[in-house]
This record gives sequence, structure tokens and C-alpha cells, in this order.
Amino acid sequence: MRKAALVVGASRGIGRQIALSLSKNRYGVGVASKTETSTETLPGSIYTVAAEIEAEGGRAEPMVCNTRSEEDIKEAVQKCIKEFGRLDVAVYNAGSITWDKVINTKTKKYDLMNEVNARGAYIMVQEVLPHFLEQKSGKIILVSPPIYNRFFKGKTPYSMSKVAMTVLVHGLANELQGTGVSISALWPATVIRSHVTDKLKVPLKLMRTPDIFADAVVKIAEDPTEKLNGQALIDEDYLRTTGVSDFSMYRCDSDHEPSRMMPQRFPSLLVEEEDQNVPLSAARENTNSDINSKL
Repeated sequence: MRKAALVVGASRGIGRQIALSLSKNRYGVGVASKTETSTETLPGSIYTVAAEIEAEGGRAEPMVCNTRSEEDIKEAVQKCIKEFGRLDVAVYNAGSITWDKVINTKTKKYDLMNEVNARGAYIMVQEVLPHFLEQKSGKIILVSPPIYNRFFKGKTPYSMSKVAMTVLVHGLANELQGTGVSISALWPATVIRSHVTDKLKVPLKLMRTPDIFADAVVKIAEDPTEKLNGQALIDEDYLRTTGVSDFSMYRCDSDHEPSRMMPQRFPSLLVEEEDQNVPLSAARENTNSDINSKL
């Protein structure tokens, strides 16, 4: 039976390749994005990506989805379930990017990043959870980075919106233990070629193709265990754990292995008192008891 996946932010770049790669692995794909028309200045749309999938014998459903609209995101999830009869994987790749200092980032720009990045991901997660929990299976993948201090430098407002997504991954994972449902974050180790990098004329030797990221998504989606629940993964590092050792196939310049932009190791967010957390319900009961005894 063909599985089904929703890819939010799928009209070009990494999102497009994720959609194509999932289709090649026998997933029906909901291709969701706000871009309906491909232009010379902004090539790619939900319809061009869906057409690519169908031309290769796959099944795709284009979905207009402005990630600043709660209704659009909810409708995309429900349309996937209706059209494919199921939903197994939900990928949130949509993103708004402005890399600048706090003093230079106006509230309007921050609000845009927060709405598209953190808020949009949260809405998608909330909408897919009831379906995944009912069927006792499902993979949620958010495109967001591991949490470490260097990432914040020079782009704190943007980092706030992306790290919030990773906090969602770490936090929700605790609630999903033993349910058959898992959530993971994924981020690239190197610069990935895209329409933006082409416009900026980034040298090919510094980049990998989007295929590496898409291959990692497919492997996460197909992992039969819950071991990736709550993990913030790097595409290259994760693929190495699955047996991949030669990454030359992903080079944009066949003669150069691109430099890694991410650290080799990341700090642990765990503390010694990790298992001593008091449930909020118990805390409320204790607080109420204290108040009542004093009264």
C-alpha cells in the first residue's frame, strides 16, 4: 500500500526535492506551498512539482498553503488525509529568513519570521497529532537546527523563530514516548544549493545538492523505531549512522567536497536532575493544598 506524506514548503529547493524523493519511495505526496505560479524570478510552484511527480509515475496533490494562515495549514493536512486515505509523514520545510542583528530587525520582519517558522510548524503539528495518535504511527519532521550559541550570532531574531521549532521537537518528544509517533528536527551540514544561492552566485564548490537532505528525510520517515524521537539531526551525520560514507554524489562541484558549516559536536541540553521534573498537575495540587492549609 502506498503511504502518504505532506510536505509544507515544497514548491522549490529542498522542499521540492523532499517531495520528489518521497514519491520515488512510493509515497503519495501533498505538495503544499503558497506559490501557485512559476515565474522567471521565482521558478517553481505546487503545480510544477506535482507535475514532475506525476510524470515519473507518482501521485501528488498540489495544495495552496500560506503558512501564515492557520486555516490553510489545517486544510492541507485534512486534504492529504482525504485524498490519500491516510497520512504517515508530515514535513515542515516552509521558512522565512532574514539574517540580521536585533537592532536592524523591525518587529514587522520578526513577526513574519515567527509566524512562518515557529507558529506555522506548531499549527501543522497540532493538526496531524490526533490522526497520528489514533493510528499509533507517524513521523513529524521539522526543518530546524540543533540548539547551540554560535548559531545565534548575527541573526538572533531569525534564530529565535527556528530554535522555537527545535524546542517543540525536544518537548513534544516527551509527550510522544510509547505512542508510535515521533518528531525530529533536521538541518543541513553544508550549504544546500537553491534558487537563493544561485541568485547570490554562491560558488558551486561550497554547496551540496538538495538530494542529501531529501535522502535523510526519507530514511527518517522509513525508520521503523522511535529512536529518532526528540532528536535534532544533521543530514550528513544522520546518514553516516545509516551506513552512508561516500558523499561525493551530493557535490555541486564534482571536484570539491564542500566545507561543513555546522559544528562536529553539539552540547547536550540534558541536566542531572532530568528525571526529577515535577508534573504540572502535581505542582498545581501541591500549590492548592498549601493555599488551602493556610486558609
